[in-house]
Amino acid sequence: MPLLLGNVAGFAVFVATGVSVLRWINSGQPPRVVRPALGWARVRLEARRPRPEPLPPVLLALELSRLADHIRRVEESNLPRKAERLMAARLAYDHALRDYCRAVDIPVPTAIRGLSREQRFHMESALIGAGHEW
Repeated sequence: MPLLLGNVAGFAVFVATGVSVLRWINSGQPPRVVRPALGWARVRLEARRPRPEPLPPVLLALELSRLADHIRRVEESNLPRKAERLMAARLAYDHALRDYCRAVDIPVPTAIRGLSREQRFHMESALIGAGHEW
């Protein structure tokens, strides 16, 4: 009987661990038991990792120009999965636009995904108003 209880308890721990790992994979939130160790490891890694040197605004303007041309080509094309291509191109453009605005000290809205048309327009207008073009 004690052997059976030990097997059942071991199986329950195994299942609970599997469920926690699956939740971690799906949600990105680690189990409470692991969070302190992960925080400690993250701090240690960030202390060792050198900070990347920021890109000059000129290069960001060139990248923004390239992405704007790419969006125009995708809009005019008749390739399969056009909606996915447009979404990916616009997300890349939004990311480059945020980087460019940060590089020249223009406030950037906090958006998890892409920017809305209004946000994009305001950021582009602020860049043009500050004398930047792409």
